[in-house]
Amino acid sequence: MNRKEKIREVVNARLGSIIAVCVNFENPHNASAILRTCEALGILEVFVVEEDFPFRPSTKVTQGAERWVRVRRFRRAEPAFQELRERGFRIFAATPHGSVTLEELPVDAPLALVFGNENRGLSPEILALCDGTFCIPMFGFTESLNVSVAAGISLYFVASARRRLLGKAGDLSPSAQAALFAAYLGDQIPNSGT
Repeated sequence: MNRKEKIREVVNARLGSIIAVCVNFENPHNASAILRTCEALGILEVFVVEEDFPFRPSTKVTQGAERWVRVRRFRRAEPAFQELRERGFRIFAATPHGSVTLEELPVDAPLALVFGNENRGLSPEILALCDGTFCIPMFGFTESLNVSVAAGISLYFVASARRRLLGKAGDLSPSAQAALFAAYLGDQIPNSGT
């Protein structure tokens, strides 16, 4: 497969209807691992809220994945959540004791999954901006997972469920696919901050 064919294949499988939201991560390795996971799963966008800690991706962890994922950076949470709502996303936060399980998340509409700080989790203010909370069922003595592991499990599950529902690998419009193809062909994707 030549380079253009590979780019076309990747673009056709990109999901714009699943977004990971990383809120106030202290450890750059965790957000970097989530970026890499999103790229591997075909998830196009990651929102990063850096109210308390600046986002500094570790290239040793991302292995270049940040070049292919649209990273949206926000200094405050409210504009990020407002944009998600305006774009029709339902927003669910990962918590140890969520109101629904991962399997019960609604994948019939655009879905944003919110992951919080490694030590403090998500603040009540952030949780109030969400439509609900979810948890990954645990069957051992361990009560929580590393945030990047929890994100990986959650994003894999919802991306797979969304693709099954859609009956195809990706969901970008033809015009969005064309723009992304051109960006990838130029070895870049526009990232932005708010």
